[in-house]
Amino acid sequence: MLEYSYNLIQGVKTENPSDLKIARAKSIALAIQNHPYVISSEFRQRADGAEVILVTFDVEVSQNPKNGILDNEDIAIIIHPEDNTFPEVYALREDFKFGLPHTNTKEDERPISLCVTEQLFCEVRHSFIPFEFIELIRNWLRLTAKDTLHREDQPLEPFLISDGAVIIPDKKGILSSFTIESLNGQMLFKMVQGNDNYGSSFCISYEADIQKTGFIRKTPKKIKDVDDFVSINKLPLSEKIVSELNANKSLFLGLPEVLSKKFVVGCLVPVKRKETDDKVEANNILFFALKNTIAELGLQAKVWSTSEEGSIVPLIGNNFDLNTVKEFDIETYVPISDFDSKTAAIHNNVNLNDNNFTIIGAGSLGSQILGIFARTGFGKWTVIDHDNLLPHNLARHALSRNAIGFNKAEKISEELNQLLNDQVFTPLNANFNDIAHATSTTELLKRSSAIIDASTSIAVARKLARDFKDTVPIRRISTFLNPAGKDLVVLSEDKKRVHRLDFLEMEYYRFIFENKELNNHLVFENESKIRYNRNSCREITNRINQADVLSLSAVCAKSIRKQIESGEATISIWRINSEDESIACFSQIPSKWHSKKEDGWKIYICDELCNRIQILRNHKIEYNDNKETGGVLLGTFDIERKVMYVFDTIEAPADSKESNVSFERGVAGVINEFEEYRKITDSQIQYLGEWHSHPRGCAPNPSIFDEELYTYLHDKLSRQGYPVLMAIIGDNRYKLKFKSI
Repeated sequence: MLEYSYNLIQGVKTENPSDLKIARAKSIALAIQNHPYVISSEFRQRADGAEVILVTFDVEVSQNPKNGILDNEDIAIIIHPEDNTFPEVYALREDFKFGLPHTNTKEDERPISLCVTEQLFCEVRHSFIPFEFIELIRNWLRLTAKDTLHREDQPLEPFLISDGAVIIPDKKGILSSFTIESLNGQMLFKMVQGNDNYGSSFCISYEADIQKTGFIRKTPKKIKDVDDFVSINKLPLSEKIVSELNANKSLFLGLPEVLSKKFVVGCLVPVKRKETDDKVEANNILFFALKNTIAELGLQAKVWSTSEEGSIVPLIGNNFDLNTVKEFDIETYVPISDFDSKTAAIHNNVNLNDNNFTIIGAGSLGSQILGIFARTGFGKWTVIDHDNLLPHNLARHALSRNAIGFNKAEKISEELNQLLNDQVFTPLNANFNDIAHATSTTELLKRSSAIIDASTSIAVARKLARDFKDTVPIRRISTFLNPAGKDLVVLSEDKKRVHRLDFLEMEYYRFIFENKELNNHLVFENESKIRYNRNSCREITNRINQADVLSLSAVCAKSIRKQIESGEATISIWRINSEDESIACFSQIPSKWHSKKEDGWKIYICDELCNRIQILRNHKIEYNDNKETGGVLLGTFDIERKVMYVFDTIEAPADSKESNVSFERGVAGVINEFEEYRKITDSQIQYLGEWHSHPRGCAPNPSIFDEELYTYLHDKLSRQGYPVLMAIIGDNRYKLKFKSI
């Protein structure tokens, strides 16, 4: 090994590793003595207690190695007695290349400090293995020789270890005019844009000349050190600082409060990955703060003096000179990106989505999912809600006590905008039912990539599904909790809105009836409760556990994002298991629907129901001598819009009279099944009428008996305000009889 004169490796030599005092130094030294790729080694003890291991490694490099790495490299490993950091690693060769990736800046240019691991020592010290640490060093040399240590997909490395940090917004032109404010008296600052310089420092800014990554060779301590790597239009930074100080002398003296501030220079440094690159890869920012106040700098440079009264007065004809300014002590601050939508997405390992969305409802569920969307960088939101926050809402709402009495939409938008330091959320204090038909509402919805209904209101859901179907082609997604707060429901339209929200609602009712595990989904004995399928969510005594709301809100936010990105339709229910807190998912692919117009009404019929009825008819034809059959039609209707939804049936009971020329539905068990269906769906289904089949080869035209039955049903039900439907099923087609109320 060659002799090197670096101060940091000087010490008393010891021949035997066992003579070393630091346990970690001793273990590394013993490993080096037994390592097959060590050519020579030497051990030293420094006066400050640190111990130095000098080693020459045989580096496995291929032919024509890059970055000047040699077959044999001299390395110093320094272990400090505190033993609270990784041992320091230095490349000793005097012509070892500057500016390589994964090197650390130090006070001296040489020897060059190697960053051989990105792990935190405190996290791995319990499992530190000397042989593995030696291999980290050799691996650094081997990969650097191949120029693959810093991957192409990795961002450029930070410049240096700094004295402080400045939180900056992620916006172009941020250094055009700014000041910085100290946070909590620590070496952490916040950038404030503007040119009033009323922060804790007097700030100026420059765009520096282009540099290549790794150009900083040592940690700058004085302004003259910065001249080595920062220039502005080919001029050293120190010359620019001198000009600024002299140009602002009168300003400083005219504003005594400025004299007590520090003078800070912000530099935007365009950086290339390689010298041969045509394009700049990153625009990095560095801040250099003169350690002394502006008043102290002027006194040090003899530009002004102190009067007998203690005030600062100018010395006529004296200016800041270059040589004096170069010797000014400095601190270096590095930027920390402020938290915003972009950094939120990065830290959540998801893609940023800055599309416009509208959400209706900022209650318990709505406020929680909006908070998740904000913290994951998902969307720009218009938030519609007319409710004010009341004390009981604090049990499950994302807002805090200081929002009591204020509009939920306005306060949650204010809080999340403050979180992101940007206007990402726009509140609209209004009842959606009141503004639904306004032109401005239509335009708002048309600008959205998706419309989220978290209102727990059927009135809102129906308006979204039907009232904008021709003017707003944007998909809708409805989400809500069941009365007990243990189940989350997400009904998502597809991009083309083939599966509309009103259709999904109807199939959701059939889904929870057919799935025995979900039969208690909407059953809630306490009469004071909030429900999706009530037209009001104003009741205040519903008892839902906040932990369940948070768990399901996270699922909800991820599900909504997934549905928006996939564009598919779904009916999904997530349920929390009260015994082990696991979450199960129940989902169903929606069916298609078709429609018919009858007597001024639009009747929507689910294809799944038609298939089921055909199966029942075919069974009677094939296995029961071509007999007729029938059953009850179930669904719901919207009298205001003159719409009927038909989606299920109660098939013919055992006491029905079936022949190949007639059908008379029996009554055994029908009422009980109908009431059970009503209970499971919280009274959201109605009796719509009857259906029956005709034998094979017979047209589905109503007979005299069919006409008489329909007249009887209509007379009975119309008096109660109900429309009634009759369906006659033939070979692959059917006919409807319907008369409005």
